[in-house]
Amino acid sequence: MTDTLAEALPREIERISAKRDRWIRMAHENPEIAWEMNLTIAIMQHEIGVAVRACADGDVVEMMAAHEGLKGYSDDD
Repeated sequence: MTDTLAEALPREIERISAKRDRWIRMAHENPEIAWEMNLTIAIMQHEIGVAVRACADGDVVEMMAAHEGLKGYSDDD
């Protein structure tokens, strides 16, 4: 069964939000590497914001681009 973009994008937003939250905790627990992680955390937050706005606007082209961007993140922390 194939998901629609309207189903898949919120799932990716949730997945990357959870990853971002894990990375925030890791950065807090490991201050010696926090500065390296903070840039990626900020990029994740930006991409999540873009995806949320695309959903809210119903902009299918932006939703597709945001979905592809979020899918690029692995679940390997």
